[in-house]
Amino acid sequence: MDAARAQRPNVDWTEAESRLGTALPSDYKRMVETFGESAFDGYLHLNQEPWTDLTEDGLLIWAGTEHEDLYCWKADGDDPDGWPIVVRSFDNKNLPFNCQAAEFVCRILIDPHHPFTMTRYFDTHWFMNYRTSD
Repeated sequence: MDAARAQRPNVDWTEAESRLGTALPSDYKRMVETFGESAFDGYLHLNQEPWTDLTEDGLLIWAGTEHEDLYCWKADGDDPDGWPIVVRSFDNKNLPFNCQAAEFVCRILIDPHHPFTMTRYFDTHWFMNYRTSD
């Protein structure tokens, strides 16, 4: 087994979704299965499982940044693949984006005009996995 494969998480999505009380977006699950709990450019931290500290606002947090922005879903409706992204900024403003998590991450990595672009900080991108192989 190669080292990269050994570091991939084995997430029990049925258990995680049962604990959260909702299904999760499929693109997010694919990102976690591919990258695990990790960071893009040491800046955007992808959570292996979402957390619910903002449930009073209907937000489910799936990632965050070094600048204390939280990347969330507005968990409205029965289809998690249709949930919009909401960024809870460090100053508690909610900014909506009509896309899925994987598209949002891609756009902030490469689109210099995106309001949360990382291109102003990084010319090239790198990835850091927090898990060590077992």
